[in-house]
Parts: sequence; structure tokens; C-alpha cells
Amino acid sequence: MSRALPPISEVRPAAEPRHEAAPRRVPAALTELLTRRWFALWGLLLAMLAIGGRGFAYVGLPPLFVSEITLALGAAVFLLQPRWRQALRQPTAVLILALMALGIVHTVPYLGEHGLDAARDYMLFGYAATALFVACVVMSRPQLLGLALRRYQGFAKVFLVVMPLLWLLFQAAGDAMPTWPWADHVGLVELKPGDAAVHVGAVAALCILGLFRGRSLFWMGLLCLLVGITGAVTRAGLVSFALAFGVAFAFRPRSQWAVRLVVVMAVIVTLAAVTDVSFKVEGREREFSARQLLLNVTSTFVSSGGAGDLDQTKTWRLEWWEKIWGYTVEGPHFWTGKGFGVNLATDDDFQVFEDESLRSPHNATFTVLARTGVPGLVLWGAVNAAFLYVVANGYLSARHRGEPAWAMFFVFLLSYYAALTFNASFDVFFEGPMGGVWFWSVVGLGYAGAWVFERHPEVLHDPALEPREG
Repeated sequence: MSRALPPISEVRPAAEPRHEAAPRRVPAALTELLTRRWFALWGLLLAMLAIGGRGFAYVGLPPLFVSEITLALGAAVFLLQPRWRQALRQPTAVLILALMALGIVHTVPYLGEHGLDAARDYMLFGYAATALFVACVVMSRPQLLGLALRRYQGFAKVFLVVMPLLWLLFQAAGDAMPTWPWADHVGLVELKPGDAAVHVGAVAALCILGLFRGRSLFWMGLLCLLVGITGAVTRAGLVSFALAFGVAFAFRPRSQWAVRLVVVMAVIVTLAAVTDVSFKVEGREREFSARQLLLNVTSTFVSSGGAGDLDQTKTWRLEWWEKIWGYTVEGPHFWTGKGFGVNLATDDDFQVFEDESLRSPHNATFTVLARTGVPGLVLWGAVNAAFLYVVANGYLSARHRGEPAWAMFFVFLLSYYAALTFNASFDVFFEGPMGGVWFWSVVGLGYAGAWVFERHPEVLHDPALEPREG
């Protein structure tokens, strides 16, 4: 039987074993306050990155923006936690540390030549610190895991309401959208449909798994509207949504939410096709219409016949990835890659912007391969495999022990992971905070959640977190 936990405010690092004690003598009340404030800041960061996109990511003063500031504060809070050493000893954490260390080896030699560009490129691995900080805090204060899931339930509703409005604002403003003074090419509101589709898919998974608190057609209609908006603009986003939806449905095939979502989406697409609703998408060759949505679906698997920019982007990506494979796996950069700092798009002769703002291929795995060679690719694969093992094992254990809330929690993380990684396979996503912070947060919650489940399963024994039928 698991040991009951005291309220969060009563948790004291002094109660931990001596070898796990915090390295500094900081008053327990102050540690508790700082931890809770950072955890809230981390949650706010995730929410605003999902809603505000690239525009929110530029809040701050160069070269320190809101994500980097949150990470820096997280490092300080991390060292105050009673289980920080234990968090670093977890197998997934060990692999993450090895990946980050390898990245540093491939960054330091290029700082003199490329300066801040090398440091920015390194954040592909640098954001992995998020996983360590989040895991450490959750392992030290397990009650925060339940709090995080409850807060996500609230975020899901805010996301469904706000995103259609922001998307209309973004489209209406066009080139008139105000920009940040220190980044005149970045608007205050700048949304990427593919990024948004990842979170739409996760919210759909939340509904299917019975963790969403709201059953009305209003919420379902908003969800389907966002599926249409994002799916008509981006293929990767559409498949990302489908993966999150599919993973959740595979583990809970009797969910009425899944059936209703499919029916409502079919009705909306049919009405759009019959009425021939369409309009141009800002900055894209593609339009928002039922026909474009169908093209995005079919072109994922077969040629689109040259419609719009679908086939061109597919060919461009494949040629670039083939070149990276050639000079790493089969070429001179097998062991070292090209390092962090070099502009891969320019160096590989695949640059598409005059200002050379594109730096990495539209695939996180090929970015890892190009910059760190095969050793980096192996470590990257090991980190992902470790996460999948931990989550799968957690799900099976929860099912075996009759813990439905825990089982659905692990499936939810798996759904999010599937959507995030697929979108990162066709866009520059993990290289920035919009995808990087989210991905590593999911990884951290995964291995910390597995640890908490074995020791304090009662943290999810909450009526608000129990899966509902329907």
C-alpha cells in the first residue's frame, strides 16, 4: 500500500534522506514558494507557446527570451529540490545528459566562428534541460503532477476558444501585424498551423481518453473547426492531429467522443464542399477549403499532381535529407557531423530565403544527424526509445493494477509525443521553443510520472482526473 502524501505546503526537504538533501541550506518555506512559482511559470510558458506561437517566443530582450529565462530560473530551482540527484540517475535522464554533453562538444569549437548562431543551434539539445527540471520538481513534489493535469484540462478549453479568434486576427492583419522592436520580422501574433495542429490533436486525445471536462457540441464544434483550419493548410499538421487522435482511439476504441468527432468533422467538410467555402491563406499558395483539405490528405501518400506547393516542398525535403545522409552515414561527416553553428541550408545549397533565415532541414532527426553525425543520431534514438519504454511500461502496469487514471495519463503522453515528433519530422519545430520546450516537457513528465506512479499512485486519485465514459 502506498504512503499517503501530506499537502504540498507541508512537504519539507529536511524529511528526505541525508544523501538526497538539497545542497544548500535554504528555508523549506522559501524552497516551496520558489518551486511553486517556477512550476506555475513553466505551465504558463507552455500555454503561451501553444497559443501565441513564435510571436510569444520573442518576448524578452535578445539574446534572452522568455523560454531561456524560464530555463535559467529552472536551473536554480532544480538545485533546491531534495531529489535532484535521484532525478539525474534515472536511465532516461542519463541519456539526456549524454545527448546534451555531446551537443556541447559539437558547439564549443564553433563559438568563435559562428558566435550566438552556434548557441542558438545548440538549443535543439539545450531545451532538453526542461525535461530534467520538470522531472526533478515532480519527483520531489508528486502532488504537482495531478495539479499539472488539472491545469491542462483548463488550458484545453482556453485553447479551443482563443485559437480560432487569434487565427482570424492573424489572417486579417496580414502585413499590418505589429512586430517586435528587436525582431522586425516577427509579428506580435505569429501562428504556424502545423504547431497548432499538434495541440489540437492532443486536446482531441484528452477528450477521447475521458479526461476532458465538457461534453457539449460547443466544444466539439470548436475542436472540429480548428481541425479544418489547420488541416487545410498543412499536411504535417493534419497527420499530427490524426496520430494523436489515432493513438488515443486505439487505447480507448469505445469512446463516444471519437465517433462524434468523426461525424461532426464529416458534416463540416461536406457543408464546406457543398457551399464551396474557400479563402486565401496568408503567406501560402494554399487556400482554406474542403478541396485543399482533401488534397492535403491524398498528397501525404501519393502525388498531388502539382497542385499548389505540395509536391515542390515534398521533393525539396527528400533531396535535402538524401544529401545529409550521403555526407554523414556514407560520407566524411560520419563521426562529427557539421557541428552547431553552420547554416545547414546555405552550406548544403538548399537555402530558400534571401536573408538566409532558414538554418536547419525540416526534420529534427536529420538535423541531429547533420550536426552531430551518427553518434548523435544513436543517442537521439536512445532517448526516444527510453521514453517510449517508460511510458509503455507505465501504461501496462497501470492496467494490471487497475489504475485507469494513470493508464490514460500515460496514453495521453504517448499521443502528445506522436503528434510532436511527426510535426518535427516535416518542419523546423524542436529547434525552437514552440516545439522544443513542449517535447522535452512531455519527456520529463513521462519518466517522472513513471517514478511517481510506483511510489505515490494516489496523486491521481482525484475525481477530476478519473476517465469519464462518453
